[in-house]
Amino acid sequence: MLAPCLSGKIMTAENIKIELIEWLARLDDKSILTSLLQFKKANELGDWSDNLNPDQLESLQRGLSDLKNKNVISSQSFWNSYEKKV
Repeated sequence: MLAPCLSGKIMTAENIKIELIEWLARLDDKSILTSLLQFKKANELGDWSDNLNPDQLESLQRGLSDLKNKNVISSQSFWNSYEKKV
């Protein structure tokens, strides 16, 4: 894999890894480290949609169909109607 760096030069995947490892070794910002760890864990889990059961997939497809057919309401309209029922 080749990717451009900020200088515009093309970097190999191996060079990118080395640069990231060196940067991580110097990094002391706990919030960035925590974010990177969360990203790593999410990446290892894979795509959340791969774990949906058939009913969940069908529900998701109905929602996408509703969106495509403009069968939607605004969040404000939803909450206004909800408040009237409570």
